[in-house]
Amino acid sequence: MSTVRPMRIGVIGLGVIAPFFYRAVDDDPSLTLTAVCDLDTAKLDGFAPGVATFTDHRELLASGLVDGVVVTLPNHAHAPVVADVLRAGIHVCCEKPLTVASSDARELTALAEEYGATLFTAFHRRYNSHVRRLAAELPDPAGIERVTSRYQERIEEHTGSDRWYLDIDRCGGGCIIDNGPNALDALETVLGPLTLLDATIGDVRAGVEFCATLELATADGIPVGVDLDWALETGERKDITVHLKDGRVLHADMLDGYTAFKSSLDHEYAGIMADFFATVRGGRDEPDRGPHIVDLVEEAYAVGRTKESRMRMAAKDPVTARMVKLLFHRRTDRGMTLSPWQSRCVRAGDVHELVTTTNRPATPGDRVDRVGFLGFAEFPVGAVIERGDRVHGPDGLIGVVAGFDESHAPNHYNILVDTDRVVSAEDLDLRTTDRLTFSGGTQ
Repeated sequence: MSTVRPMRIGVIGLGVIAPFFYRAVDDDPSLTLTAVCDLDTAKLDGFAPGVATFTDHRELLASGLVDGVVVTLPNHAHAPVVADVLRAGIHVCCEKPLTVASSDARELTALAEEYGATLFTAFHRRYNSHVRRLAAELPDPAGIERVTSRYQERIEEHTGSDRWYLDIDRCGGGCIIDNGPNALDALETVLGPLTLLDATIGDVRAGVEFCATLELATADGIPVGVDLDWALETGERKDITVHLKDGRVLHADMLDGYTAFKSSLDHEYAGIMADFFATVRGGRDEPDRGPHIVDLVEEAYAVGRTKESRMRMAAKDPVTARMVKLLFHRRTDRGMTLSPWQSRCVRAGDVHELVTTTNRPATPGDRVDRVGFLGFAEFPVGAVIERGDRVHGPDGLIGVVAGFDESHAPNHYNILVDTDRVVSAEDLDLRTTDRLTFSGGTQ
């Protein structure tokens, strides 16, 4: 009776994720670990005598000791190292994201075809037991109203000594490029291909975003929302919730039943390596999803980085204005017009009029008739007033800046303030010299 030789596996990059691959290889009789590589020689100690060690991945590839390799390097190194592996005709399983740039992902796809080697992206959450259960029990798309997913953690608890995660040049970003690929791939495992509609980023530190929201849609038009967070105060939340049109809710908590920290990962990485082996030996039915996920991540950054505001970030200091003249009247036919400007600069010493309204103007040219007059306020320092700024008085929140009317320009602006009811200075018991604060810039 003949036996099939186990597939010989090398691991390039011995960071925080590598041990999950070691265990997956050790537990699979179809695989055997034959070589490891890292620039840090201290990480090469402690392997079994039959495992060769290297500090140069090119020497590992030329050794003849491996049939396939796992690449678990910092994100920026994926493209050049994986390209070297493919040119050597060796099968490669690359940790997500496959690359930072879409152009590099396309190049790797072409190299895999040219050299006849398997290019396989490691998305571990697609093998999660709860994700697979949800995919199996999902009803017809016509019955789904919307889908939401959370992928939230405190990043420092997950990276160990791998500080490159917080370096934009090596990671390529933050939670979108790190957590985003797993969240998006898990959703596509359940729902099929997704299209990005919108992206918002925030809590940016040295160029690295610690939170983001993505809005996507399935091929059937089902809205899908993803909430990513690297700064969760305690614990972690990683789940998918499917809201059905009949009112039922289907849920997959990826961590349910896996009580120890990272204990869900062992069965997921076992799934990666089993699938990698099966793909090398038997081929695949559909293209590797890695390049598509890189496209979604790149699109999310292209959209999110164009936005002026950032979630959980104050974009400007609050500014305080002193009431110098009070007004007490109201009108229902004032005929003001919302100007097209989202913001207006005010100079130190400028005086502008504050007007409350319940008309909720939103589009330039909208008419504003139902108004109450608070009075005129002097700004002691130069500042920027923006739509969305919150206006506080001595007794708390008055309303939110809706925009500006310029019927008295250039003498002064009418600063329009959305309120629940039309109020004047007498309703708020304002006094001359009272101070109002304008604060905003945080979503």
